[in-house]
Amino acid sequence: MSNDNQADGLRQLMTEQRRSQHPLRVIGVTSGKGGVGKTNVAANLAVLAAKQGERVLIIDGDLGLANVEILYGIKPNRHLGHLLDGDVELRDVLAEGPGGVKVLPAGNGVQHLTRLDDGQRMRLVAALEEIEDDFDLVLLDSGAGIGDNVLFFIGAAQEALLVVSPEPTSLTDAYATIKVLCQDAGVRHYNVIVNQAGHEQMAREIFDKLSSVASRFLDVRMRWLGWLPRDENVHRAVMSQRPLVELFPSSPATRALNGIADTLINEPPPAQLGGGLKFLWNRLVREARAA
Repeated sequence: MSNDNQADGLRQLMTEQRRSQHPLRVIGVTSGKGGVGKTNVAANLAVLAAKQGERVLIIDGDLGLANVEILYGIKPNRHLGHLLDGDVELRDVLAEGPGGVKVLPAGNGVQHLTRLDDGQRMRLVAALEEIEDDFDLVLLDSGAGIGDNVLFFIGAAQEALLVVSPEPTSLTDAYATIKVLCQDAGVRHYNVIVNQAGHEQMAREIFDKLSSVASRFLDVRMRWLGWLPRDENVHRAVMSQRPLVELFPSSPATRALNGIADTLINEPPPAQLGGGLKFLWNRLVREARAA
């Protein structure tokens, strides 16, 4: 057997072992404000996870804007609105992204999707349950800020991934988002990525400042996941509508993303978290009963 075949076999074995040990993970990606690179981080992490053998679904939760589709350079024929209207099945809506990533498109310029009602949320989760066994990782790329859809997607996910930048407004808005998510959606654990930092010490200082303030005034725990340097190749990839990790595999930001992806994928999820998309469903049922 060739070395390449041996390596492929080993990766496949490790992937199968991961699937048997850990249920589907649902990670919500958010930020306090727009412009910090949240969707870019989510889209590239999805591609890297797929390259490691994970079956990945990314849900474009910034509804009505279609940012994930733009970054991937794809033009789906259908979007989430068609699913919620009952026109098609979920498998007919899913689009093929780079690296084998599946995409649930948001729909560009679809105003009625910017605020889902309870019935639409229930229909979405019910549809997702049907394909739960098809995936190992679901990334929910929410909008920025503290809108109703953000509270739904991040509050219903098993894990929250918060992207911040060195801008002072990014930190203040991130704290406001953490506060609302904690108080209104019960989200108390956050993985944090500092994006567009000049160097690691700067990124660490930003994380420490945010973590210190949040832990002091809120019942939350912040976990350092990593940092991404300022990299001109990021803008080039966005303009080319290609994932950075594919277009510039040796760039500084890609190398940093690889490290973050390894940590996120290969470390087991927190033990206290429920498994699979039933986590979203159970949360919605609780909310409906409370209402």
